Amino acid sequence: MTDAAPAVDTVATTLEQTKLEDKATEHVHGPDCKHDHEHDHEPTAEDAEKQQGQQRNDFDLLEINGTREKTTDPLVKNYFEAKEIFAKAMERLNEIPEGADKELIEKHKDEIVSVTSDLMRAFLLDEKACVMNQRILKLAEQYELYVQTYNPEGTSTATVDSEEEGAEQQMTIYTRDSVIFVIMILWNGQQFEHCIQTLTFAIQEFTQLKGRLLELRASCHMALRNFKACNEDLEEALTCEPVNVDIHSTLGNVYYVIHETLDAIHHFKEFVAVAHPDSRTLPNAYYALSILSLIAAPSGATKKKSNQALKQAAVLKDAQDYFQKAQIADVRFKELYGVPTGLNEIKRTAFQAFNMRTASRSGVLSTDSTPALLEASEVLKKAFKNPGMSSCANCGRADNVANEGRSHELKPKPLLRCAKCSKVAYCSRPCQITHWNSTHKNQCKK
Repeated sequence: MTDAAPAVDTVATTLEQTKLEDKATEHVHGPDCKHDHEHDHEPTAEDAEKQQGQQRNDFDLLEINGTREKTTDPLVKNYFEAKEIFAKAMERLNEIPEGADKELIEKHKDEIVSVTSDLMRAFLLDEKACVMNQRILKLAEQYELYVQTYNPEGTSTATVDSEEEGAEQQMTIYTRDSVIFVIMILWNGQQFEHCIQTLTFAIQEFTQLKGRLLELRASCHMALRNFKACNEDLEEALTCEPVNVDIHSTLGNVYYVIHETLDAIHHFKEFVAVAHPDSRTLPNAYYALSILSLIAAPSGATKKKSNQALKQAAVLKDAQDYFQKAQIADVRFKELYGVPTGLNEIKRTAFQAFNMRTASRSGVLSTDSTPALLEASEVLKKAFKNPGMSSCANCGRADNVANEGRSHELKPKPLLRCAKCSKVAYCSRPCQITHWNSTHKNQCKK
């Protein structure tokens, strides 16, 4: 048994936090309540089916469309493998009585350990295949009591922060599965800041899972719009799992959002070079590359056969090729999933750029797409001109933190500009101070 210095959340404290947050949003019945109290009821099978539909993953559309067997996409395989493991574990879990008394734990400890192990395996394989419910939360309590009572092989100890102010830290026993269980609960409950803390502990403790845990922590950072930390985790995850090519797709998207053109191009190219042809993110990657290629096209080529003009023509051709490949990948997506890919900002921008047409002096639309693409290129360059002003220079967040909880009817508050140079922006005053002390004070010019 090994000792570990960092503090870690336990299942008990995590569940208590979850209960407190639930109470904070609990509805209070009163005389001004407008819904029908007489029809309040326990969840029915119909309610469960409705909830499942709301939580459906894109891959589930393959089963609905009858095309699951028509693709060999490894992510599809992982998802359905995780979903099957999860479903079988839930069947066994429903046979274990609820309760946390020692006699019950003693009688069913083998089943509790086995079911917990399979649920954590499913979560690590694909977190989107695992739907949190109350029975799983009660299993977490049972497994925690088992670990604290029996101190099984493979346990370690860590310090736990007490909720009482001024109280000393306490020691707790944990296993790998108990820590992953906490991460699963926090991740599903969207308690991303707490989840990041526990993931940081887990990354230090369980090096064999480092790549996967870094991915999960990156998704938490992304949810909190901390793009800088998200990219750092994903880049490190790639060094741990270089075969996980889908990380390149995610990195490409994040760098695109913060207008880091060259980094976005690099990761999208790495992705499309080896991505499975049925990858659901392939159309988006090609659309993004078509836009980014236009942005990278040289400007000001006046002579038709100059090196600048030849390079410009080559880049424009690459952009057109990427756009055509995106449309081909779109068709394949619809064949498999039965629906078209969503019209996100990247796809919308690509269609606007490649459907532009310019008119000749006589007013007739030109059949040559080059002038229109060059015009679109200049427009896009202006939009991407100053990445420092489109997101926080310290954390990468794209909007002011003051917009959190702000009414949609009110105009959003802009990022805070550096008053001296007006070349960088920040989401908050603390980020501005941090970036000034670490970097910007040596770069800023009036």
